[in-house]
Amino acid sequence: MFWLVHIHSERSFLATYFGMSLDFKSRVVNLDRREFAIMRWMGPNKQFVEKWKRAAAHVFFNAGPCIFYLAGSGTMSRLGDPLKRGEFALCALTRDEFVRAVQGEGVRSA
Repeated sequence: MFWLVHIHSERSFLATYFGMSLDFKSRVVNLDRREFAIMRWMGPNKQFVEKWKRAAAHVFFNAGPCIFYLAGSGTMSRLGDPLKRGEFALCALTRDEFVRAVQGEGVRSA
């Protein structure tokens, strides 16, 4: 099972905060031949990202043409230092990588 969370139009607050939070340069960790960027949620309520970080299933975010894999607890534990409240790690995926991941060919780290 997996969740695909669609981040709606650029005019929504969620999409705005998500876009403001994206930072693929400051803290990058290589894991299983993938680059995970550790970011900080820029919205006023960190509960959005905290809820998805604790999900039992794999979580993917779809924002515009992009698909991101959200590191869950198993992957987060392998990224190094524990993530603080409001921090999260994303890995950008191509459409084909997403399809393979949800078909069970590589969901471990997307």
